[in-house]
Amino acid sequence: MIERTLRILARVFGWIGMLGMFAMLLHVSIDVAGKWLFGLPLPVTIEMTSHYYMVAVVFFPLAAVEFRNGHITVEIVSQYLAPRIRRTLIGLVSLLGVVYFSILTARTWHDAVNKYEIGEYLYGTVPLEIWQTRFFVPLGCGLLTLVLLWKAIMMFRGEERLIQEGNESVELDEA
Repeated sequence: MIERTLRILARVFGWIGMLGMFAMLLHVSIDVAGKWLFGLPLPVTIEMTSHYYMVAVVFFPLAAVEFRNGHITVEIVSQYLAPRIRRTLIGLVSLLGVVYFSILTARTWHDAVNKYEIGEYLYGTVPLEIWQTRFFVPLGCGLLTLVLLWKAIMMFRGEERLIQEGNESVELDEA
C-alpha cells in the first residue's frame, strides 16, 4: 500500500516535471520565433524559464528517478560485495539521504512560506509572482525523502528487487 502510493505520487510528480519541460520548450520556441519572425519576443521568457520551468523540471521528478535507481552512482567497490552487505550499504546511504533531504525540505518549506507571506515577485518588463515556485523544492525533496525512507526500510528487510529495478549500468570503454 505504501509502495503503491509512493509510486503513484512519484509518477504524478514526474509528469509535472515533464509538463514543465514541455512548457519551457514551447515558451522558448514561441519567444525565439516571435523575436526573429516578427520582432516581438514574449515578455518574461527568461524569468518564467528560470523561476518556474527549471525548478519544476529539476525537483518534481526526483522521487521517480530514485524509484528507477536512476541517480548517478559509482560502484567501484560495492559491486563486488555480497548482496546482504550491498543491501545494508544501500539502506545506510538511503538513511543518510533521508537526513539530508529532510533538512533541505524543512528549510526550503520555511523559505517558501516566508516568500508566500510577503508575496514575492520579480520586477521585469511585467511584474511576475514567483512565490508559488518556492514550494516546488520542498515538495519534490519531501517526496524523495519519503521514498528514501521507504527504500531504507526495504533494504534492511532484505528486499533484493529494489537493487536491480531499473538499474542500468554504463560501461566506460578504455580507449
